Amino acid sequence: MKGSLRFFNTPFGSSVLSSLLPIGIVILFALLLIGYIWTDSEYKHMQEDKEQYSADFVQNQKEILQSEVVRIKKYLLRQKKQAEDNLEKTLKDRIQDAHAVAEAIHKTYLGKLPEQEIKRLIADTLRNMRFNEGSGYYFMTSLEGIEYLYPPNPDFEGRSITEIFPPKMQQLQLEMVEVVSSAEKEGFVYYDWYKPGENKLLKKHSFVKLFEPYGLIIGTGDYLENFEETLKDKIFRDIAEASFGLNNEGYFFINSYQGDLYVTNGEFFGGEKNIWDVTDAKGIKVVQENARLAQEYPEGAFSTYTWKKNNGKEAEKISFIIGMDEWQIFIGAGTYLDTMEEIIQQREKQYQESMLNRSITTIMIMLFALGIVVLTLYAIALRLSHNLQLFQHNLESSVDSWTKLDTANLHFNEFKHLARSVNSMIDGLNRQAEELRHRASHDYLTSLPNRMHGSTQLDLMISYTIKHQATAALLFIDLDHFKEINDSLGHSAGDELLRQVSDRLRETVREGDLVARLGGDEFTVITGMLQSRQDAEAMAKKLLSTLTQPYEIDGNELSVTASIGVSFFPEDGDTSEILLRNADSAMYEAKRGGRNNYRLYNPTMTEEIYERFIINEDLKDAINKGQLELYFQPQIGLRSNEILGAEVLLRWNHPERGIISPNKFIPVAESSGQIAQIGDWVLEEACRKLKSWSEQGISVPKIAVNISNQQMNAELVNRIKHLISDYGCNPVNLELEITESCLMENPEQIAQELSSLKALGISIAIDDFGTGYSSLSYLKQLPINKLKIDRSFISDLQSDENDLAITRAVIAMGQSMHLSVIAEGIENQGQAELLLKLGCFEGQGFLYSKPVTEQEFLNFLKKHE
Repeated sequence: MKGSLRFFNTPFGSSVLSSLLPIGIVILFALLLIGYIWTDSEYKHMQEDKEQYSADFVQNQKEILQSEVVRIKKYLLRQKKQAEDNLEKTLKDRIQDAHAVAEAIHKTYLGKLPEQEIKRLIADTLRNMRFNEGSGYYFMTSLEGIEYLYPPNPDFEGRSITEIFPPKMQQLQLEMVEVVSSAEKEGFVYYDWYKPGENKLLKKHSFVKLFEPYGLIIGTGDYLENFEETLKDKIFRDIAEASFGLNNEGYFFINSYQGDLYVTNGEFFGGEKNIWDVTDAKGIKVVQENARLAQEYPEGAFSTYTWKKNNGKEAEKISFIIGMDEWQIFIGAGTYLDTMEEIIQQREKQYQESMLNRSITTIMIMLFALGIVVLTLYAIALRLSHNLQLFQHNLESSVDSWTKLDTANLHFNEFKHLARSVNSMIDGLNRQAEELRHRASHDYLTSLPNRMHGSTQLDLMISYTIKHQATAALLFIDLDHFKEINDSLGHSAGDELLRQVSDRLRETVREGDLVARLGGDEFTVITGMLQSRQDAEAMAKKLLSTLTQPYEIDGNELSVTASIGVSFFPEDGDTSEILLRNADSAMYEAKRGGRNNYRLYNPTMTEEIYERFIINEDLKDAINKGQLELYFQPQIGLRSNEILGAEVLLRWNHPERGIISPNKFIPVAESSGQIAQIGDWVLEEACRKLKSWSEQGISVPKIAVNISNQQMNAELVNRIKHLISDYGCNPVNLELEITESCLMENPEQIAQELSSLKALGISIAIDDFGTGYSSLSYLKQLPINKLKIDRSFISDLQSDENDLAITRAVIAMGQSMHLSVIAEGIENQGQAELLLKLGCFEGQGFLYSKPVTEQEFLNFLKKHE
């Protein structure tokens, strides 16, 4: 600056100054004239904008009101329609189930019991099939009007409806007869009916279906109006909490056409208050006027009146009203005119303040314009020097510190373009170095820290926790059945799933927690300091919930679960290696517990892991060393006492441990993947036994072999074809048992494979039936031959009514589908006799024989003959 002042003290500088002064005065007057013209133009524009804004603002608020109210009405209509559809679908599904039970009982006992006894058995069975916490029931009436089943009052049963119901109710019988007389022989009836405990009629929907063998109408129903009252109560409460619009003053109000108040001013009244005669400050009966508008204008109408605001002040209000005749209500929402006027005035005030600020700014610009012109050349020189200094300093240190030129601090576009080129070069060099460092410490697929980096962070966590005398946790996460996704959809789909899982893990954990990928489908979460162990459990639960949400991959929706093991520092280990190993042990315990769960580490898990490790290692050589052996449990005809076949069971005779229970080694084989090899050996050994027995002249009608879930794949059919061909077995002597849970894992693939197996002549049995969740409609589509009732229902069959009911239903279901039914776990004669009475004609259990060796089975077979 001193240099510049010295410049103007020179004769040349003084001449420049005297030349610039007149030019500056001319520029100043020109700027003042431009400022005046601009200010006048801005004022006129402000007046025009105010008028247009006011009109547009009011119209916009009215459109918002109409849109909000119409949206609420559409929402209510959708909810009403959805509620009616759901109610009728539920009623229809219940009747189809009840009709199936009646058909099964009829087929089972036709010709064995008198017709009246069969009707009674159907009625007793349906009587116990209650729903809706016991309030829902089935009724059954003959076409002639005789009540066969009426659970609310059993005294009515066996009597004519003309004796027990008034004439208006008797008309319902005629309607039901007309419905079941149609071609469909089923349908809905709608009527008013007394609700239990209340002396008033309510609208009720019922679905009825004709049971043709006896001309019986089977039906059930539910109260629509009661259902809608519950629905309206919930929806109206939600609407009462909604607010919108200016200053959040907008709210919805709902009244009946008779003035009953449901919702207003953010409060829910539930129709308990009537405001039909309430007037505004001008004496207008607002509710009556709104009700009139709602009924006269189906598309809705605007209403203006005076109403009290939340602050107690009365103000003029404009509202949009629309009626909903389906519920005899009108819905509305409004806004206060004084609030709109306040906002319009605020905007005008802001506009004026903005114009004043712009005017002041313009004046300041004009005052400084001449000074800027004089100082421009001096500033250019200073900026050039500044630019060169920045370039020199940056190029000396940019590679090591990733220091980039800040273009905001540079002057002139040419220098900014040059700086961008230099920054690109710096980015490239540093990005290469950063990528090398990142690759060394992060997983290439998910970009999560890898095992090495995770171990380093775990050590840091341990040091930090020791310093603060706190506790922390390590969560070991393993995806369940991930291999099946790779095998079925390919590794690219598996990689995409891992990327999505890693994203969810990062989003779920707390700030300060670290997610790492160990490899494959294994992840860890290293927590920061915890307040208590319960914090880690809460995190594990949250992670499980997050991971189970569906994934969208290549157009497929996948569901994946995980198993989590948790170890704590310092209780479960004082090094990263020990913590990781113990969390791994806890994770395997979670898998053994059924997967999709978590377990906290305890010392016994290490012993169990070691035990499983020893079993897993010994199991690898068990087949080659001839340690596995087949046992056979006879299957008996309960009526004829003849041998129908035998179930093949696996035993492991270990040279040092002796007989190892299947309950110990089968889970290990399943988790390690060895079960497929073992199952294949069992199949081949069974075929070899059939061939050997045939060569000895021994006839065994059928042997049943259990098939694991891991064996159910496309190769199973080809493998069985080869075994039958190699050993010359008759396929009718071979039966495959699959569990009910296996059916539901991949229904379409399972159905295709079962059809191929049955085409070979092999029969299919569903093992442990009744413990899964397969639907009746799905079972009808499968080519199965036999249902096997699980032993858990047979053990307490004589004393547990629930087990008896389930067993009876399974038997009736099997007979209705023309399937054989066999019960396992029969231990006494009473169970056998009861099963025979229920219609089950096959069984196995200790009453006849425990599982025995091949020779013992052949001796049993010979003795039985």
